Amino acid sequence: MEACLKKSIKQYRQILDHAEQLDHLLIKSDPEELRDYTVRLQELQDEAGMNDRIFLEVFPHNSDAWKDHPLFQERTRLLEQIVELNHLLLPRIRGMMAVTAHELSQIKGGRVAVAGYHQAPAQPNQYVRGVG
Repeated sequence: MEACLKKSIKQYRQILDHAEQLDHLLIKSDPEELRDYTVRLQELQDEAGMNDRIFLEVFPHNSDAWKDHPLFQERTRLLEQIVELNHLLLPRIRGMMAVTAHELSQIKGGRVAVAGYHQAPAQPNQYVRGVG
């Protein structure tokens, strides 16, 4: 059980360390870096999820004995930090997504306007004779 807690703590620290990069990436707005960030975050979460499944199988049997253990408390603290970080970042991400969606709709509207604009073909020179 202790080894499982230590591994879980290590994994959640990695997730938090990785999450600290997001603020900088959101400012840069580099799609490739954001994609790489997301892929790595998903890998870290999947690894933590596999260990958590094992942890949850073992933990209920010894929950009273372990809930006051320093490792369990450290794991709980890290999970709370991750939840808090999500609460702080999600509104920013949603705001950025809304701005991006608005900009894309403006670009799309501009393309429709440009596509609908046709310049009249040039007429051959016609000379008009005046009277007089």
